Amino acid sequence: MSAREHSPKGLAARVAGRIAARVRPGQSVCAAFSGGLDSTVLLDLLAGLREAQGFALSALHVHHGLSRNADRWAQACEAFAAARGVPLRVERVTVARDDPAGLEAAARAARHAAFARAGTDFVALAHHRDDQAETVLLQALRGTGVKGLAAMGEAREVAGAVWLRPLLDEPREALLGYAREAGLAWVEDESNELAAFDRNFLRHEVMPVIERRFPQYRESLARLARHAAVADELLASVARDDAARLAGGEGLSAEGLGALDPARRANVLRHFLAAHGLAMPGEARLAEIARQLVSARDDARVLLLHGGRAIVRHRGRVIVEAVPRAAAWEVAWHGERVVPLGEGRGEVHFEEGAQDGIAASLVAAGRWRFGPRTGGERIRLRAGGPTRTLKNLLQEHAVPAWRRGRLPLLFDGDRLVWVPGIGVAADYLAPGLLPTWYPGTVPARQGTP
Repeated sequence: MSAREHSPKGLAARVAGRIAARVRPGQSVCAAFSGGLDSTVLLDLLAGLREAQGFALSALHVHHGLSRNADRWAQACEAFAAARGVPLRVERVTVARDDPAGLEAAARAARHAAFARAGTDFVALAHHRDDQAETVLLQALRGTGVKGLAAMGEAREVAGAVWLRPLLDEPREALLGYAREAGLAWVEDESNELAAFDRNFLRHEVMPVIERRFPQYRESLARLARHAAVADELLASVARDDAARLAGGEGLSAEGLGALDPARRANVLRHFLAAHGLAMPGEARLAEIARQLVSARDDARVLLLHGGRAIVRHRGRVIVEAVPRAAAWEVAWHGERVVPLGEGRGEVHFEEGAQDGIAASLVAAGRWRFGPRTGGERIRLRAGGPTRTLKNLLQEHAVPAWRRGRLPLLFDGDRLVWVPGIGVAADYLAPGLLPTWYPGTVPARQGTP
């Protein structure tokens, strides 16, 4: 890169173009500001652009409390931001030194949680091309898939904000040249020299060796990340199409899943599990989950635990459920149209005006509550018909054993009034409010009356 490109003018022009392509006038940008070289350059650049581009700028410093210098760094950040008229918030976080994931991962998780709470349209991060190269190599050494090799993207939506990396195509050398020519001062984190951390080991011990033989390695690894990102999007598109074809009811068709070749089966399963908020299992674990789901007989009971949830096969469908809990629970109902049940039990929605609902005149007078099955419950579903045990009704309606304990039953006092998937008690049945249970993903709400 030329001296001209190292100059404040050259770098500022490139960053200005990237910011203008995404941020509109009137929107807010919060810069993640550690006080180090990279984030100092980024905040200085953004401060110089905000007036011309019309965005609101603030900064966030995450105080980890891990270094004896942490207070001094926070003070330096406050002074730098104040000199540029940028509002700065210092957020103190607690990082467990004995976190099973490791200190690096724990500190990163704490930072990301703070960024997610920033309350802004955009979070600006100072990662550059050298960081990207390190990330790609780290992911490759960990045996990641194409999503991991895609490493960091220039922009992605997180918790309602867009996280931007406008320096991602810039080498650290360009940032250093900018900082020196602009006369910037920054803090040095002593932990960046500790080879005990994987990223530092690569940066100080491995990358210099690679650079001697492959001086263009940064560009090559950045290109690999871009290729991986394209491949990942193609795989995601195929997974969405396959999932749509296999839907046709609750969960996925086990038969349709079995008809796919192993690669596509694994791909759509990853998509399906991610859609339910589950962490990705390892390659061997995913293959075993797929094998058990597709090889079982239609009448077989398959229940696999993963990530605190249950992956089950029931009546030809693959479903993700909360793990059944024996603990007692109760949620009162006062006529609300949407009732969150808590603890992974989903929601109950009430449709007004349904012919086979609960009589509206009885709702106000009742003592209504949702609760679990405890044993011995009975209900009369047809006027003049017999009172039936809930146990027999669940068997007749082929409700799987693993779901019976999760059913949110609706009671008026001690009287069982409604059972999901079975119906409303005859004494309460009339045009009124019809309940529907959504045990997992719920439909988009149009507003609650």
